[in-house]
Amino acid sequence: MEPLQQKDDVKKRSKKVYTYIILSKKYLGILFFLCFFSFALNSQENNPSYFGHRVTVGNYNSFWEDDIGIIEAGYDFVFNFLFITPEYNILDFGIGLSGLLAFDKLGNPRQPVLGLGLNGSMRIYTPALRKTRIFLEGIMSLVTYTKEFPENGTIVNGGWHLGGGIEYNIENSTKLFAKILWFHTSNNDVYGRERNPSLNAVGIAAGIQL
Repeated sequence: MEPLQQKDDVKKRSKKVYTYIILSKKYLGILFFLCFFSFALNSQENNPSYFGHRVTVGNYNSFWEDDIGIIEAGYDFVFNFLFITPEYNILDFGIGLSGLLAFDKLGNPRQPVLGLGLNGSMRIYTPALRKTRIFLEGIMSLVTYTKEFPENGTIVNGGWHLGGGIEYNIENSTKLFAKILWFHTSNNDVYGRERNPSLNAVGIAAGIQL
């Protein structure tokens, strides 16, 4: 019975990954459409930039028994809301894709695992002071790895980031930012609680928003 159960588990995982790949392709097409659409709307001068583009690179590490490491680079299409002035808004929402290079403590040297993530984010900003403002950020993500992460875990994982940072407006809608985030990932499905416990890390990220 055990071999049959293992085959069923493999089929379920393969079906889940295949479905995720199909959704990723559709999601990527939607992002391309939104990019062209935003360029057309934002071409009008003296109007708030309701749409934007954000590129982020981050590094997260745990200092507990998990001993994991994550390097993440991503792109988000951003919707800006509640403008105080044409340059500054209070709230934004983002949807995007990210690539991850994940390490876990098992093995010597640590073997990296590649991942692709679908992300949704929200930021709340303070009013600007001399082109600088502080923000709080929350991110929800769904990540598919090329193999189990951690080594005894699952391929598909859910996760979230929570933290805050500082943003500086260089010119018009071009902004630089840096942030500190708590990184959490897990997959508590039917088998997840035993095979894939929660992993946590802390890290920094920086990027540019246009």
